[in-house]
Amino acid sequence: MRVFFPILLLSMFLLAGCEEEALIEIGTTGFITQIVDRDEVLIGDVIFRISDETQISNSNGKVLRKSDLQIGMKIQPYYIGNLSDTFPSRCDAKLLRVLKDEQSLDESKMMKSVIYDLRRNEDEHFIITNVIHKLAENVYEMDVMRRSNVDLGFSITVNEGTYEILYKKSKNGG
Repeated sequence: MRVFFPILLLSMFLLAGCEEEALIEIGTTGFITQIVDRDEVLIGDVIFRISDETQISNSNGKVLRKSDLQIGMKIQPYYIGNLSDTFPSRCDAKLLRVLKDEQSLDESKMMKSVIYDLRRNEDEHFIITNVIHKLAENVYEMDVMRRSNVDLGFSITVNEGTYEILYKKSKNGG
């Protein structure tokens, strides 16, 4: 009994100190279309909150800082917890991995060009989702919404070589 009690006490102490670790979820790879503030970035239709625990690196393993993040960067996000039920959704970023392969770097240049071509002023921001590369046609197609008026969405087609917006079609059919 004397040996059992200390083992039981030690086991209870160890179990009490264990917190259930939150699962890390893999987010949808997308592009930074807005740096919401110094602690949040919009990627696709999700705002990722960046905390001191968030790791930021590139796909080569180089550690980056929040200040290294830029509009247009292609990111593979990882997050903890659930996505909020708001639009855009919000969550806590665990890891933001900046993709540095040749195609991702080209797509980042294209996305930056598209965002700046769409903007009418510095305060205009966009939610860009469903980016599809159509190799046979040498174009990218994507869905775009203005953050200030998300019900007025449109699709665009972008030339992969020149980054020129070739077509812009309203989601309302116009």
